[in-house]
Amino acid sequence: MHVREGRPEHTDAVCEIAVASWHAAYDDILGADTVAERVAEWYDPAVVRDYFDDPDVSVYVAGDPIVGYAFCRHYPAENRLHLTAIYVHPERWGEGVGSALIERVEREARALGADRVDLVVLAENDVGRGFYERHGYQQVREREETVDDARELVYEKPV
Repeated sequence: MHVREGRPEHTDAVCEIAVASWHAAYDDILGADTVAERVAEWYDPAVVRDYFDDPDVSVYVAGDPIVGYAFCRHYPAENRLHLTAIYVHPERWGEGVGSALIERVEREARALGADRVDLVVLAENDVGRGFYERHGYQQVREREETVDDARELVYEKPV
């Protein structure tokens, strides 16, 4: 799977994948209305476009046409790279797209000199947790602040 740096012209594809993947992954956990609200807020095209202009954020896209994406933010003072988002269109789950994206994020972390990649996943997201654990991530704590009262777990992996 070809992974490359995302560009502003990929905004619409990223937003479309977000809607499909969020509903597939989280409707049963958060409810379809809550998912629709979060996607509308967090994946408004103007919000996504801003990621491309932020020097601390890297955006990667997979496939042509695009079928997956990852956002990560570098925190040099903490020597870490935070995986903000990684999503694959549900029709392409299980094809290695997510693996290709997370491997690219880990290469970015090493290139930046970060000592780890960390991320947050919903405790009830068994598919997501299994994906991260298969890639060597371990739960290190539970987040105190939550979104929509859902339990959130912090995972990390040394790189």
